[in-house]
Amino acid sequence: MASNKLKKIMADDKNYLFQNYGDRLPVCFVRGENCTLYDVDDKKYIDFFSGIAVCSLGYGNRAFAKALHRQVDALLHTSNWFYNREQNEAGKLLAEASFPGKTLFVNSGTEASEAAIKLARRYGLNQGKDRYRIITFTNSFHGRTFGGMSATAQKKIHEGFGPLVPGFTYLPFNDINTFAKEVKKSRDICAVILELVQGEGGIQIAGREFVKELFHLCGKNDILTIVDEVQTGVGRTGAMFAYQHYGVVPDIITMAKGLGGGFPIGAIHAKNSLLPFLPKGTHGTTFGGTHFACAAAAAVLKQVNTKNFLGNVAKVSGYFFNSLNALKQRMKIIKEVRGLGLHIGIELTGPGMPVVNRALEEGLIINCTAENVIRIMPPLTISPGTARAGMKIFERLIIEHEGKP
Repeated sequence: MASNKLKKIMADDKNYLFQNYGDRLPVCFVRGENCTLYDVDDKKYIDFFSGIAVCSLGYGNRAFAKALHRQVDALLHTSNWFYNREQNEAGKLLAEASFPGKTLFVNSGTEASEAAIKLARRYGLNQGKDRYRIITFTNSFHGRTFGGMSATAQKKIHEGFGPLVPGFTYLPFNDINTFAKEVKKSRDICAVILELVQGEGGIQIAGREFVKELFHLCGKNDILTIVDEVQTGVGRTGAMFAYQHYGVVPDIITMAKGLGGGFPIGAIHAKNSLLPFLPKGTHGTTFGGTHFACAAAAAVLKQVNTKNFLGNVAKVSGYFFNSLNALKQRMKIIKEVRGLGLHIGIELTGPGMPVVNRALEEGLIINCTAENVIRIMPPLTISPGTARAGMKIFERLIIEHEGKP
């Protein structure tokens, strides 16, 4: 039952805010430590969600906080009319963590999608006047602005907002034969946008042969490859970027979420050969790459892009998958366990929200997507001990839920 403090906050939400998020989960967090959060009544929660894979360093990380305090005291924003040392540093760190190229900073994942779409279109139209079409895949998610929404192959995201931006074709995910046929019959494709792990689509993993052949066909037909790393990037999968698991190098990657450790920032990173296709005046953003945002990104990248840090992600990931697969063997309610690193989906045989709600009551934060897929995406700094404590709660709730008629 909600406390008086929480009731007041919930009432203010309805009085002053759009209700586009519907009924939020009945909790208001006010502080965090490591991988735990505390609400207005000082109740403690183990965080297996990290703000939708955003708070990559957890809460109260000393090095991160020190970097942000230093930047607050120095300078927050001047605009992209001027040079920016913090942008330079973050861009250099991204190139070192991915592939040689150039970075454009924006404010969010959907803005990264927009920038990548514009770059791909301009590239394609430079190759031929009719090369503008972009291929995306069923159950993908690339944002909620018009370009990102139009690239997203989910009808529920489109409803009520037509007409969409033209020039996008949706093909079945992991179906290389259909993709090959589309490429063979068409000469107007300029790019492909691909999530290697479809987060909002239910933690669906791109197959290795599918990815290998897709990249081969794109290279052979001069089609740009754009990998959407908004949710998978910056250590989430146990590598700095998900594409590194596949032995391929995209032309463009998009990123956001975990890049800023909780502060809003997004980016595209593209091969050097694409630099001429966004010349002066073709794209920009007032707040993209502020001194503060880039200081946050640099602080995150310095911590995550180390052998020890990524090794811990892999270690804790192994614990989660071993525990969840053992639980699956015992519980019929679990249909499948899938994912990469600390980007994990547990597909249930029925709706997942009842489990999410019960978990919150028991002090565990998890999420449900695609109606029946529980997502586990804790801060990348989570310790084995905290992972075990959260899994004890989750296991108990799964047993409880399966026992219900």
